[in-house]
Formats: sequence, C-alpha cells, structure tokens
Amino acid sequence: MNIGIIGLGLIGGSISLGLRKSNYGNKFIGTDSNKENALYAVKLGIVDEITSLQDLITRSSVIILSIPVNGIDKILPSILNNIRTDTVILDTGSTKYDICNRIYSHPKRSRFVASHPIAGIENSGPISASSDLFYQKKCIICDSEFSAPDAISVATKIYSIMNMRIIYMTSKEHDLYIAYISHLPHVVSFSLASTVLKKFKNEKKIFNNMMGSGLDSTTRLAKSKPETWLPIFISNRENMIQAIDLYIDHLNKFRNHLINKEFHKIDQYMKKANDIKNKKYV
Repeated sequence: MNIGIIGLGLIGGSISLGLRKSNYGNKFIGTDSNKENALYAVKLGIVDEITSLQDLITRSSVIILSIPVNGIDKILPSILNNIRTDTVILDTGSTKYDICNRIYSHPKRSRFVASHPIAGIENSGPISASSDLFYQKKCIICDSEFSAPDAISVATKIYSIMNMRIIYMTSKEHDLYIAYISHLPHVVSFSLASTVLKKFKNEKKIFNNMMGSGLDSTTRLAKSKPETWLPIFISNRENMIQAIDLYIDHLNKFRNHLINKEFHKIDQYMKKANDIKNKKYV
C-alpha cells in the first residue's frame, strides 16, 4: 500500500514517521511546494521519494493532506476528481467547516475523512517532525456520516497506530470549540509578543536582561508560522471574533478590579482560573 503525503512539514512528516515506525504502509511518497522541505523529507526518511502531485494521486491508496487550510480548500475538489474509487483521503487542517462545505456535494465525498490531529509545537518543517508527536493526543474526526465506512476505518486505524484518542463531532462544532481551545491562545501569544516588543523597542538590553520563563512560555506560540495561521484565522473568522470579544471582556474585568482596588475579587478570579490545571471546567 502506497501512502502519499501532501505537505512534508511538521504534521505531515510526523504522521509519516509514526506510520513507518509501526510498519504501516509499504511505500511513502510525498510532494511539497517547498523544495527544501522535500529534500529534507527524503534525507530524514520521512518519505521514500518525491513526486508530482498528479503522480502521487494516481499511485496512492491513502492520501494525507497536510498543508495550510486554504491550500486544502483549494486542491481537495481536484484531488477527489482524480482518485480511484477505493482511495482514502485524510486532511489535518485546523479548521473543518469550510473544507467540508466545499466538497459537500462532490460525488466522491465519501472517500474523504475530515480529521484534525491536535498536536504541534512552535517549530515547523520536516526537521522538527517526530514519530511520537501525536502520542496520547486527541484527534477530531468531523462529519463522519458523510465518509464511507471503509474510509473511516482507515482513518481510525492510522490515528490509533499513533496512540491518539479519537473524538467525533460536526465540523461546525469543531470550529467553534477549537477557536477557544487552540486559535485564541495563538492570538493571545501573538498579541502579547507584539505588546512587549513595542514597549521595549528602544530598550532591548533591559528586555533581554529581564525576560523570564513566564514571558517565554506565554509567547511560545508567537513563533508559529504566519503562513500557517493566517489562513486558519481567515477560515474561522466569525468564531475568532466571538472568542476575542469574550477574552477582551475578561481582560476588562481584571483591569476594572485593579482600577477599583477590588483585590479580593482578583484573588477569587485567579482561584477560579486555577481550575484549568485540573480541568475542572465550570
């Protein structure tokens, strides 16, 4: 069985390494618009060979789409047009509704499984790929009722091999929840980094001497690639606006407590927020 990987960065590379480690699949072929990524992918053993997109579609039994969501949305209909009747396509995009909606009426819709393996680090590219990236992480499969049973079986097999916990929901639900759980933290990190950089623009020495682990950990996500995250924010725009508005409300609440010297309320606010570490959501 040939497995084709479209997009040989962190996620696509890690999936390939994870499957190869478990001896799933006979041959791994890949394609990437970034020639450097493609060369590294072969050198690092992520894929056996690099080929054209059309050749990959023709030769692969399973196709894994691991490129930015705007790219998935753009090329998925064409891939469906050209696959065999038994080919299975998975995507790894961080938004799902636009992608699913675009191919809703496609005659080969059932060959596609909309999935989101939730894992990642701030570093990117095949050089950062790891066979253990997804270990004990969660994978969301969306709108499964529109995928053929054998396609779902292949998807669940792949993610189970990588020791992922599989959760099912609609693409609309996914995009709403992920806006708060994943996308908002990136907005916060980008915004905090921009705030600090502007404040210390002319005082870089003080910034470098005083920067501690708190700032480092909370701005870790700000190192993420804009070419990956801008399409996500565009695709999930409406949910992002709602999430940001709610976050601003909480910032204003904290700010008002400080202005009014309501320190006991800040104490209560922080204690309630502590529940996040034990996942005691209220």
